[in-house]
Amino acid sequence: MAINPINNVNTMGKCQLCGTIRQTSPITFHRNVGMLVARQTHRLQGNLCKTCIRKKFWDFTAKNLLLGPWGMISLVMTPIYLVTNIVAYVSALSKLRNAIE
Repeated sequence: MAINPINNVNTMGKCQLCGTIRQTSPITFHRNVGMLVARQTHRLQGNLCKTCIRKKFWDFTAKNLLLGPWGMISLVMTPIYLVTNIVAYVSALSKLRNAIE
């Protein structure tokens, strides 16, 4: 039997970032680093608590805005990542709206 690393929403679990036992929600954030002729993408995926979701959302958003749009492909991908991160953030926080921090 395979164990699924992403648990159900609103169940107690270990936050994969800070390690505390809290209610967690599965989340995926993307970040783009544009370089004039190349680009790097970074992804954070896991079960995170409300505090870590907030912290990583603002971290990824700031880095997307500052480091993202510095190339032709990056100029297109950065806004897409910003929108998908916002949707994931709002969705995860709505699922954890009654979670105790």
